[in-house]
Amino acid sequence: MNRRTARHRNRERGAGLFIVILIVAGLAALGMTLLTLTSMGPKMSGGLRSQEEAFNAAEAGFNAAQAVIKQYFGDGSWLNFEGHTLTQPSNIDRPLIGTNINPNYFRRVPDEEILLALDPGKDGVPDYGPLLFFNQTFAATETGATDPRLSYTAFLINDEAAGGAADPNDVLLVVIGVVRSGSRILATTRLEIVLAYVAGV
Repeated sequence: MNRRTARHRNRERGAGLFIVILIVAGLAALGMTLLTLTSMGPKMSGGLRSQEEAFNAAEAGFNAAQAVIKQYFGDGSWLNFEGHTLTQPSNIDRPLIGTNINPNYFRRVPDEEILLALDPGKDGVPDYGPLLFFNQTFAATETGATDPRLSYTAFLINDEAAGGAADPNDVLLVVIGVVRSGSRILATTRLEIVLAYVAGV
């Protein structure tokens, strides 16, 4: 065998080894990717489940608020929505203060911050009102106790607070559904529904 043939074979062996190393590295990368994806699956599904539970909590809050409002109008406690809307903390119902943007307007503030602003002492008793509900639990556990993980907060906002002619017969119902793990909020969902009162209907 001459030297040229030996060198040529050594090059082929080197190229073959290089290809094998690339294939093994590719398979290792693919394996790590699959491992990462499968470990993320439960976290992602847990997050989706929390969002769904928060939506369900908000929906339960809407139903409860609607029933309470209907009762107030039915028994004559309320004649319209005047005086029953949330205005504090910090002009939460006003998008503008004068000509300046209000950073505390409820649509500019995350749900968690609204809940904290309503109860800055975190004692479970809101410092501001009127509220229809505050951190109201509603779902029962297997033992029949109320599940503290799921709650809703509901309040009314004057939908004309931004300006325009005041109309005490319509408001914006805001409901925040919350899912907690201990004191930590896992997910929130906010529903905003325009309500109108028509006498005699």
